[in-house]
Amino acid sequence: MPKCSLKNRILQLRVITCIFCILCVDALIHFVIKYGVYNYPHLPAEVLETQLFKQTTPNLVLQTNKPDCTYEGVLNNPMSLHNWEVPKRFDDFSAKDLVNGSYVPAHCNPKFSVAILVTYRNRQSQLDIFLPYMHNFLRKQDIHYKIYLIEQQDEKLWNKGMLYNIGAKQAIRDKFPCLVLHDVDLLPLDAANLYACAARPRHMSASIDKFRFVLPYDYLVGGVLAVRADQYVAVDGFSNRFEAWGGEDDDFSARLSAHKLDIVRFPREMSRYTMLVHRQEARNTQRKRIMSENRHLADKDGLSSLPYHTTHVKNHRLFTLVGVML
Repeated sequence: MPKCSLKNRILQLRVITCIFCILCVDALIHFVIKYGVYNYPHLPAEVLETQLFKQTTPNLVLQTNKPDCTYEGVLNNPMSLHNWEVPKRFDDFSAKDLVNGSYVPAHCNPKFSVAILVTYRNRQSQLDIFLPYMHNFLRKQDIHYKIYLIEQQDEKLWNKGMLYNIGAKQAIRDKFPCLVLHDVDLLPLDAANLYACAARPRHMSASIDKFRFVLPYDYLVGGVLAVRADQYVAVDGFSNRFEAWGGEDDDFSARLSAHKLDIVRFPREMSRYTMLVHRQEARNTQRKRIMSENRHLADKDGLSSLPYHTTHVKNHRLFTLVGVML
């Protein structure tokens, strides 16, 4: 019997690997569908505005000759996109009224100041969609917001938790009372999804197309999370110990729980997101061990104990860059 050539063996191995990956993804989807929650507990639609944390940065000068912005129209806006309707090109995008990634409505005084923290490395194709899409989306909400892009600029293992801590320090230094922790690959589909903090930490991306719009588990905070700056400081931010992909979000959820900060969500029809396709980061094989150890180390690992790093801040029209070398 003729032996297979090396080229054929490599081809067979690739085919087997592809089949294995497809089966793993399929198993994950079925697990989420079986054990996830479609109609998860949420704040009633009629009380949402009363639950929002209305505060602006003292750096924002409000105009006495302008009325306050109102948000009932946003919260009751029925407009939604299907995930396949999300544009991939923005040739007609206008950067009008944007300064360093920040926007203030011209016709009214906003009741919310929101810092949107986006951790990033080597995702240019996603960023090219995220920035114009989000600015178009957010400028319709009459909020004061600013997008911070926290970029890890070295080749060390990815450390999202540490990047969020660095970005949060910058936003808190700029006196933003509300932080939205935002993955660069997620885009909101529902116009009623007001980008604002609630009295308690608010998990915004509860319904993602990748998971068939099912909430995988009730303590999930990954994806997009709005948290008050004072609450972020109270729990000492994220752990700095999680490298590669996975674990840091669940650890942050445990920190919130330990401080009696229960997670709230908006109704499903206001919380849908689409996930942009991307290559998966290397998985953190030590995440369970670190989470177990952090039950006793949380007070020594976080926002107040950042390891040595260097940062530089550079203003761009669509965002403020916080460049980081770990």
